[in-house]
Amino acid sequence: MSDAQGPGESGPQTQLPGPPPSAPPPPLPPTPVERGGMRALSLSVIGLLLLFLPIPGLALLGLGLLVAGVVTGVRARRRAKRVLTRAPGAIGGIVVGAIGLCFAVAGIAIGAVVATEFSDYENCRSSALTITDKQTCQDRYFPKIERKLHLPAGSMDRYRSMF
Repeated sequence: MSDAQGPGESGPQTQLPGPPPSAPPPPLPPTPVERGGMRALSLSVIGLLLLFLPIPGLALLGLGLLVAGVVTGVRARRRAKRVLTRAPGAIGGIVVGAIGLCFAVAGIAIGAVVATEFSDYENCRSSALTITDKQTCQDRYFPKIERKLHLPAGSMDRYRSMF
């Protein structure tokens, strides 16, 4: 055998560089279980924000969103456990929703305790014609509310501008 090149053969074979390494494939879209966890967190955070706005209708909507956030978080966690995956945001949604529900229950309980005094105060204030009359209403009903809630005397004075 000779080292002579035959017809159709060329000199030493050089290997061309291979194609560049490809980029990793794009991430897969979130699964329904993963979306459920983030949905629970979103519902709970929005519900908590609406709960603290001074508009009564929005507080009720916030309460509903908090309940929905907790329920959605629990369902997402159960579904994730069943299919052996994660549900990011589900625990956060449950925790934020539970904290918000605790605030709501406390607010409802306090409102129920002082409902008569506060409604009498509102009636007095709506019939007041002058600033002095409004001040008299506060001087009459704030001590009653403080006694009912077992607060120190004068502790509601700093909130006079809110009511």
